[in-house]
Amino acid sequence: MNARPRTSELMPQDLPKAGASGAAATRADKGARLDCFPTAVWRFHLAGHQELNRKLLQLAEDERGRDPAGIGHRSSVLGWHSRDELHRRPEMQDFLAILHDNIAEVSRAYRIDTKQAGLELATCWIIVNGKLASGAVHCHPNAFMSGVYYIGAAENCGDIFFQDPRHAALMGACPVTEHAPWTVRQISYRPAPGGMLIFPSWLYHGVEPNMSEAPRVSLSFNFRLKWKSRA
Repeated sequence: MNARPRTSELMPQDLPKAGASGAAATRADKGARLDCFPTAVWRFHLAGHQELNRKLLQLAEDERGRDPAGIGHRSSVLGWHSRDELHRRPEMQDFLAILHDNIAEVSRAYRIDTKQAGLELATCWIIVNGKLASGAVHCHPNAFMSGVYYIGAAENCGDIFFQDPRHAALMGACPVTEHAPWTVRQISYRPAPGGMLIFPSWLYHGVEPNMSEAPRVSLSFNFRLKWKSRA
């Protein structure tokens, strides 16, 4: 296991030097800011997604035909939720190749020690939200990274939103002239066909109601850490 970083390793070592007049060049140069504990949401877009989305939409229709009730008691409100083993379907192979390429980029950003663990696709499911259907605020327990890919997304079909995970920060909310990354409490993303988001599974998120006449069709997934044997 890696040793915990020392505080000194996280602090800026070189502060801006004073100019000839003895003052910093600008007011902002008098100090250095360190932004700690970032929460990243990766965004991808698949060019030429039309044919793939046509196949995935057909998969969604077939699954709904086989299981009209879907799975209940999940985050979907008034929507349809498929079984969560769609990654085992042969129709998913083209999508999975794209997904694994994108999750590999996320894994590299995390600096995961691949000698000890890797990311394994654990579950995958489709949600269809008709008019007024939405998604309750939730996270994804027992997973490491989660995400969503948009198959069908009309205008006003419902943005996905993410909540600030620093709940203690709400105690010190202050008035601002405009929001900065460290004062915003919620961000949203307007879905578009071919778009994909990947985010930490612990990050709470929800989906706004679909106000369009067209179904909002999305494909979600969870990756877990797969530990390697030390034998």
